[in-house]
Amino acid sequence: MRGFTVMAGVGLRGSRRQILWWVLGLAVVFAGTVWSLDGLYSTQDELASYRAATESGTALFAINGRPYGLDDLGGVVAYEFGFLSALAFPLMGIHLVTRMTRREEESGRAELLRAGSVGRVAGVAAAVVLTGFALVLVSASMVASLLVVGLEWSGALLYSASLMSLGCCFAAIAALAAQVVASARSVLGICLAVLIAAFLTRGIGDVHGNGLVWLSPIGWAEQARPFGAARWWPVLLALGFAAVLFGAACWIAGRRDHGAGVLAARRGPASASPILLRPWGFALRRHRGGIIAWSVIGALVALSFGALADAIRTVMADNAALQNVLGGGSADPDAYLSFVVVLIALIVAGFAVQGVGRIAEDEPGDRLEPVLAGSVSRSRWLTAEVITVACGTAVVAGVSGLALGASDALAVGDSSAVARLTLATLSYLPSVLVLLGIAVSLYGIRPAMLGFSWAAFVAVALIATLADTLRLPEWIRHLSPLEWIGRTPSEPVAPWPLLASATLTTALIAFGLRGFTSRDIPMHSGPGLIRTLRTQRLPWTTPRPNTTPTPS
Repeated sequence: MRGFTVMAGVGLRGSRRQILWWVLGLAVVFAGTVWSLDGLYSTQDELASYRAATESGTALFAINGRPYGLDDLGGVVAYEFGFLSALAFPLMGIHLVTRMTRREEESGRAELLRAGSVGRVAGVAAAVVLTGFALVLVSASMVASLLVVGLEWSGALLYSASLMSLGCCFAAIAALAAQVVASARSVLGICLAVLIAAFLTRGIGDVHGNGLVWLSPIGWAEQARPFGAARWWPVLLALGFAAVLFGAACWIAGRRDHGAGVLAARRGPASASPILLRPWGFALRRHRGGIIAWSVIGALVALSFGALADAIRTVMADNAALQNVLGGGSADPDAYLSFVVVLIALIVAGFAVQGVGRIAEDEPGDRLEPVLAGSVSRSRWLTAEVITVACGTAVVAGVSGLALGASDALAVGDSSAVARLTLATLSYLPSVLVLLGIAVSLYGIRPAMLGFSWAAFVAVALIATLADTLRLPEWIRHLSPLEWIGRTPSEPVAPWPLLASATLTTALIAFGLRGFTSRDIPMHSGPGLIRTLRTQRLPWTTPRPNTTPTPS
């Protein structure tokens, strides 16, 4: 494969930070989960109580899957980490492969490399191999964490291999999608749609106990049952599936035109609408696809989980163990819905951060300078973009909350659930906009730091889903803006968290707007944050004029 070594070196050089963050992040979170659960379930009585809480609530299988091997700590770890692993490993494969394939083509760097002695297939092959190597590193760290707490190496090895194969499946899906469509944004859209479909298919199959679970790569990883009746053939099935897709991606890459995809890009209209001449209209046109896509994703998740709410209420009424898992020891019928509302808030936050990333794409692509060279000022352009993303965030939250309320209302026959759950979802909007403000402030100061907004999103997601499992202290939990609101609709929302979130969001956006109007455009790689703050002439860093009289 001509030029594979060159493309592998370039991919490692350009994506080394992303690979490092994925590997370290997953390794640390998994090690913390294992350590926390080792202290919580150290006796057979504690394991029996946990098994009673999980196996009796079949509706919970839609979230974490079916539990296997709960007689020891390994099964508990696999079940507690099930929801996060079902999303994190696929997202890791999707992100790294998309970054090293289609995004490199869009930037023009891949074309320069292929002008030399680099083959057509080398780029996609290098991306998949590097992603696979990163997944192997994560798996090795997971094996080490499980062996430290005294679990058998066979179960630890099979469990880590099942999650590695899951990541490989979605890496191969991303590699194939990168050959079919001509933009990184379309690749991410296709892969996220496949991920949501795989998650929902596995959830429906687990709840009803039918064969739908075998139609999902997430189900294949679950059916390996590493700490129960262990079997390796689902892992081999997943790796074979990934190999077939990888072969198809290589075959297409060797025959398609560089920069194009199998599906031709849709031609736009011959003349533009007058609204596109205004910053507001142009921003709406740019973000409308993302608003629609994320609204559909949020609505599908809300409908799927909301349809299970009535069944879980019935189970919780007579199950004290399940009440401890979902309701903190109380039989609150809305405890499960509160958990679903938090998941929807995370989806809405994902759109907000991704929307700011969409804003930042124009700057390195040399599309922003011609816009600002005319009569549109920097502040006017960025304000229009940010307000459009904020309004889109409200639309995604409203549609998702409406879908959750409608599904619950159909299940229990109470039409008031529609308005109640829609308002509960919208109550998290100020906290979600804090993440939007963080992303805008980072982009305004330095576009290269925008990746830290995703780090903030991951931290908020971990606190929302694993705070109890990791036994995080209260001060760490309160770092998440979602924790300020509380758990609604189970708990009433106080006005001061909403006011505090809105104030902080306004300050962060103003900070980013000030930084954007003061720095160079485009801003290429250079000094770090401290030096940037010193050189951008922000209000508190502008040097005072020298008023000392000059001696004659």
